[in-house]
Amino acid sequence: MKIRLDYQCLLSALIMFISCVSATEDDTELGAESGLLRSLKPHYQIADHEPLPHLTHPFVLIEQLQTDLFSHLLPLLVVVESLETDIVPSYSNGASFSRSVVISDGKLNERVDNLPVHFQRRAVIPNINEMQESSDNVSGVKISARSRIEVIPLTRQELLLLSKAQRFMEDNWNDVTGFIDSVNGYTQTTMWDLGSAISGILALEALGVVESQLTQIRLEKLLATLMSMPLYDNKLPNRQYNTVTGLPSGPYSKSASHGNGWSALDLGRLYIWLEVIKQQKPQLSHQVDKITDKWKLEDAVKGKTLFGIKLTSKGEHFRQEGRLGYLQYAAKGYQLAGLNVDKAYDCRHLGEVEVEEKTLLIDKRNLPFFTLDPYLLYAIEVGRPKDCWFQLNTLYQLHKQHFERFNRLLVYAEDSLNRKPWFLYNNIYYQGDAWWSVSSSGKEVPKQNVQIFSNKAALAMSMLFDDEYATLLADKVIKNSLKHYHVPTGLFSDGAENVAYNINTNAFILVSLWFKSRNYTPILM
Repeated sequence: MKIRLDYQCLLSALIMFISCVSATEDDTELGAESGLLRSLKPHYQIADHEPLPHLTHPFVLIEQLQTDLFSHLLPLLVVVESLETDIVPSYSNGASFSRSVVISDGKLNERVDNLPVHFQRRAVIPNINEMQESSDNVSGVKISARSRIEVIPLTRQELLLLSKAQRFMEDNWNDVTGFIDSVNGYTQTTMWDLGSAISGILALEALGVVESQLTQIRLEKLLATLMSMPLYDNKLPNRQYNTVTGLPSGPYSKSASHGNGWSALDLGRLYIWLEVIKQQKPQLSHQVDKITDKWKLEDAVKGKTLFGIKLTSKGEHFRQEGRLGYLQYAAKGYQLAGLNVDKAYDCRHLGEVEVEEKTLLIDKRNLPFFTLDPYLLYAIEVGRPKDCWFQLNTLYQLHKQHFERFNRLLVYAEDSLNRKPWFLYNNIYYQGDAWWSVSSSGKEVPKQNVQIFSNKAALAMSMLFDDEYATLLADKVIKNSLKHYHVPTGLFSDGAENVAYNINTNAFILVSLWFKSRNYTPILM
């Protein structure tokens, strides 16, 4: 190893110093990061690198030490094996949930059944309490690329976010199936969450912190499980699966049907990322094609739009799925699969409303969940279309104007919670009210349980727009994340942190950083 002895001593001393600080179990920013270093150290080796710059003052602010130290140590650490840690639920006695949402049983289900326009949502995992590679150096991080896109450096703070999101991916990886837990330590996933898992796995390689061989192994395992896992009615993936066994979970999972239906929206997201695998890893194209040839995605299309299935005690319900934003985003996956879903882009169901003097498009049909998520996902993964449904610029200006008027940072998105009801649609507008949060069943929640700032959505907006407000959003995400091992979800209206560490937050953080490193070029080529 071509490293001078004094350099080795300095690095060892720094690691020992941080370990000592963390041993006090102090809940400071330094303590949180030192725990990270301490747990990663046995799995890393020192690579050739220029000597660390001297610290000019012995009494450095903790935050400065944290950012300086990690920005210089990160390129020195080379993964030699994947982490194997005992995973335990991190909050609420293990209460967890996933990205997908379905119509719940009971009164709401009966009411929806009687509506003239049926709408099938996604399934919520129940609360358990109830390629080519470049050698470009980007701020000490090597960027992988398959095209001649100019590489944009990540800042020290962005490298911190990268390390925290990577830690979530490592901690929740399941070696047998290749699946990643939807929420920290909770062994459930949906097809939407698997799309997020694929995105995070690819982003880690693209950002230069995971070698291509490891990415290949992980994706091969994930794809092998997708190929072998039981399908609902032998047609399409069930709404949820166990990440350890790769078997269907939830209602009717042990019956002949292998579950309680499929989510058309979740499948659309997954198909987008299966296409990205084929673009980024052409050697895996055959494996992806075998999966999509086996699945009968055409059964989720009727009348050129998306339909999901929900099996209940009353029978099997086949309903149109998706509203403004979500429908068009998911439909992109169906288009990539060669299916005609033109009606999904029909804007005749849309109306207009005024929110703080901004004119917004809304879906006039029932249960019109309206968050930033599908617009941000589409812009970063696919691009910014000039279509009637796409209104990201207006939504950004609305959030920016709200801050200028009320001096309050709002970023309304759907997110997992570490409080009841465990999952929220934080709607920009919902059935007559602006800034209105509801559960997955459309019910109002107590004000203190409303999340008003989404870290994943805020960072994505900061990558898509370039002004002082975008900088404020990015700074807020970094501040919110400083003392956490993983990137937390966001902030509640009472100022408390939402620590429902989950795959959708951490994976989208990684993909947003990947988007920046690609000179703000969408991922899908």
